[in-house]
Amino acid sequence: MQVCSRLHTLATDHTLCESARCTGRNLRIANSKVTERWLLCVGGRRPRSLCLYSCSGLSLTSCGLEVFFTLCRNFLKELKVTSCTGPGLHGDQVLRLVGQLCHHVTSVDVGWSGATDTGLKALSDCVPEVQLKSVVLNGCHVTDDPLMKLVVRHKESLRRLEVFGCQFLTPSCLQKVYEVCPGLQHLNIGQVPKVTAHCLTVMTSLLKCLISLNLTGLQPVTDATVETLLQNCVELQSLTFSSCPGVTDLTMHSIRKYSPCIRSLDVSGCKAVTDAGVQSLALGCRRLQQLNLSSTGTGNRGYNTRHTTNRAIYF
Repeated sequence: MQVCSRLHTLATDHTLCESARCTGRNLRIANSKVTERWLLCVGGRRPRSLCLYSCSGLSLTSCGLEVFFTLCRNFLKELKVTSCTGPGLHGDQVLRLVGQLCHHVTSVDVGWSGATDTGLKALSDCVPEVQLKSVVLNGCHVTDDPLMKLVVRHKESLRRLEVFGCQFLTPSCLQKVYEVCPGLQHLNIGQVPKVTAHCLTVMTSLLKCLISLNLTGLQPVTDATVETLLQNCVELQSLTFSSCPGVTDLTMHSIRKYSPCIRSLDVSGCKAVTDAGVQSLALGCRRLQQLNLSSTGTGNRGYNTRHTTNRAIYF
């Protein structure tokens, strides 16, 4: 670092650290301090994809962030700023600048960034060229009207929506989302406390193209709900029912019957899931690759069946 300015720049370049992964123009930084100087260097490389996870941006200014997005405005397509700290990386700040400057962005993830309705409204008012395919707002403090405005704005292109833990969203808003975007393929409404049984029924009847679905912690999820879901959404490959008390072995039987090609299933925390359900699942779902059974009612018998029949499953 002390030999010359060039070596100093290399030594402080986060993209060369163990905490970073860089493949072509796809960059991921985790657990690092993001400085303005470094961010401008990254912008000059014209990244196609940038992920900042659990980073600190205490020294970043609004002006520096604006210069970064200006540098990569014609190239950046995927942006993920999650679980970061500091005003420079606050979700509202990021969404505002993305909406104003990034003409080709298709995927935005500001989960657990503190984003609010202010940022969501700014993203909704983005330039006409923007067609969002993926919006992830997990843990953000957003309400019905701004979310609906965003969904209506991108209803033709939107394929992924994640609002895990967005406690202010109402069933009526979610039902309108389903009506406006019947082509959604990936949906996460886990830990949205106001979700009702009727809301799930509407979802099941409208979202026939679902590939992955997360219903973590939803009380209205029952064996009957899941059976109806599986009968209507035949493309499902990934399901998460973590901590859904109404899920039992009957759900496992239904998955075997209606979704034998499922690849990922999470029933962790479902106490009523036992060895009998796991055995049925293992014998019928030969393409299963990931299965989470932590904190369920399964024992050694279920494990042995899983282990010998589906060797690609991770525990």
